Amino acid sequence: MHVWLLTEETSKKLKAPLGILIQNNEDKASRVLSNLPECGLIVSVGDATLDYLLSINVVPDIQIVDSMEKRMVREQPKPAHVTAFHVSNARGTISGESVDAYKKALSSTKPVRVIVDGEEDLLTLVAIIMSPANSCIFYGQPQEGLVLVKVDDNIRAYCQKIFESMIEYGR
Repeated sequence: MHVWLLTEETSKKLKAPLGILIQNNEDKASRVLSNLPECGLIVSVGDATLDYLLSINVVPDIQIVDSMEKRMVREQPKPAHVTAFHVSNARGTISGESVDAYKKALSSTKPVRVIVDGEEDLLTLVAIIMSPANSCIFYGQPQEGLVLVKVDDNIRAYCQKIFESMIEYGR
């Protein structure tokens, strides 16, 4: 099985938001909604992020969830009437299976939900690297708010560099 493992150095690079931080104390809804006209594909990473977007009537094209929040089991966000792919992705890794599922999600009828057995956090990198330009990737920044990454060549190259610094196994 092909897998990429997060290193301590790589982990430090991912502590800072990769895009625009919309803080919890701001009017998040208006900030999110005002950016949507510029978005091609809309992707959410994380259960709480998906819940929040659905609560303001934004249905992401691709939804990556693991039915966990702060490492506690939770009910999967609704609505569940989506095309679904199930993958395994251990904490601190990116599995080849997850990369393949994201490729399939990009070409599938939307909305698509990638349901992860394990942890979905690092799949933010996969979403940024693989999504087309002008896609908007939303993910949670613990205790701070919501991060919006507008995909362009610069952020894609930065994330690709981070991905390439991970330790690769099973090739």
